[in-house]
Amino acid sequence: MNENIDVKPSRVIGEGSIKVIALHGWMGDHRLYAPTFPLWDRSKFTVAFMDCRGYGQRLDEKGQYTIEEVARDVRGLAKALGWQKYHVIGHSMTGMTVQRLTVDAADDVQSVLMVAALPASGAKITEERRKLLQDAINDPEVRKTLIDVNTGHTKQDEWLEELRDTSLAGTSERPLVAYMASWTGTDFSSEVLGNNTPVFVVIGANDPGSSREKTQQTVGTWYENVEVEVLTDAGHYPMYETPDAFVKLVSRHLSKF
Repeated sequence: MNENIDVKPSRVIGEGSIKVIALHGWMGDHRLYAPTFPLWDRSKFTVAFMDCRGYGQRLDEKGQYTIEEVARDVRGLAKALGWQKYHVIGHSMTGMTVQRLTVDAADDVQSVLMVAALPASGAKITEERRKLLQDAINDPEVRKTLIDVNTGHTKQDEWLEELRDTSLAGTSERPLVAYMASWTGTDFSSEVLGNNTPVFVVIGANDPGSSREKTQQTVGTWYENVEVEVLTDAGHYPMYETPDAFVKLVSRHLSKF
């Protein structure tokens, strides 16, 4: 597949000199970042939000629907935007994508930000968790339950339903199935050993799948330059749950460059 494919951003915010490509996770398109849209310093940052193939504005776009393909599309988007240097934010499954980019685009990527992210070794899930994820693909009530679990049972029904509906609007079955196979069946951790790309990890304290300890045992042992921050009031969706705190954290990191 052509690695230089041109990809259009679904939304671009700002016109600053610090260039950022933001990627969504498995259960929703770029609109998971919507609460952050008015919060970015537009004079300092230019943030391009990309939908992965099969999501949002690319809902009908065909593809292999893999972690590696998303990484190729990020490189294609950077080329289309004329960006030679940039930072990348990856949420959940695309946390794997940004790690892939530290190998495939090491000279271009200034830093990667992993938000509630999977490690390069992929997700090792129980059969119970697998069934919950599979059922959530087609059953809106189960998808709501999944969001509830992922936020530590801290949200009201109205909030859960709002995020569930946003998720449903930007996803479809075939890509979800294929991406899940990719992020549960891929392991390239051996390729990132000793990598010196700056890595900034954001964890929600209420996310049952993430913790500082897990990060230190994986990403923290692979990369040479890792910083970890925990948002106490967030779960698996920090950009949606605590957008102000999320943007402040991310902006502080990006402003170092």
